[in-house]
Amino acid sequence: MTMSDIHALSGAYALDSVDDIERATFERHLRECDTCAQEVRELQATVARLADESATPPPPGLRAEVLRQISQTPQLTNGQAARVSRSQAAQVTRWRRYAAVSVAAAVAAIAVGAGTWAVSEARVRDARDQLAAERRNASDMQRVLAAPDARVLTGPGRDGGSVTLVMSRSQDAAVAMLGGMPDVGDKTYQLWLITGNQAQSQGIVGNGVTAGAMIVRGLGSADTFGVTVEKPGGAQQPDLTQLIRTLSLS
Repeated sequence: MTMSDIHALSGAYALDSVDDIERATFERHLRECDTCAQEVRELQATVARLADESATPPPPGLRAEVLRQISQTPQLTNGQAARVSRSQAAQVTRWRRYAAVSVAAAVAAIAVGAGTWAVSEARVRDARDQLAAERRNASDMQRVLAAPDARVLTGPGRDGGSVTLVMSRSQDAAVAMLGGMPDVGDKTYQLWLITGNQAQSQGIVGNGVTAGAMIVRGLGSADTFGVTVEKPGGAQQPDLTQLIRTLSLS
């Protein structure tokens, strides 16, 4: 198991979804990796909060929808698995499991939040819109992770943490994750697809990110994926002096 494989186990370990060998290996790693230890603590706290019986019950049907999304996660067939390397197949499997966890937690968080809101048409509509967006993200992530041409790209961040991308040209999309990224004060992390000298923003993510999967759509002819630190709200073009990591898509 490579170092990138071990780091990718944080989400599965927090939800007790690892086998005995993975558990023993990861627990040894936890004693030496503060970043992974912090990720596990935060993920376990989130899971505990969502499982708290004292929390306001979510609206009817949302829990069933979360379970349905997870149950329908596509699996690689034997023919598909033969078209990727053994190590890549293992990484994609872990990413599929992690993405399902991330999507389920996000949808469940919406459900818990919706249950605590005062009943109003506007807020119910907002909750439905958010849930619809999460469903679209879940579906797109699942297609990328199950694609026969899925590739796993990863590298360390400039100042710590890691940037990982699972990309599929056939799906024209990718799943991105920033892990253990350092706090950048009042600034934000921004994702980019770069074609030659042209960069297109793929959105911003919160400060001090430790976990979370994000869908990146419309790879097109992009040859590079990049992450920068930008001013609050993001920028129209990347500040190359604040480049955290680039990953070649070719």
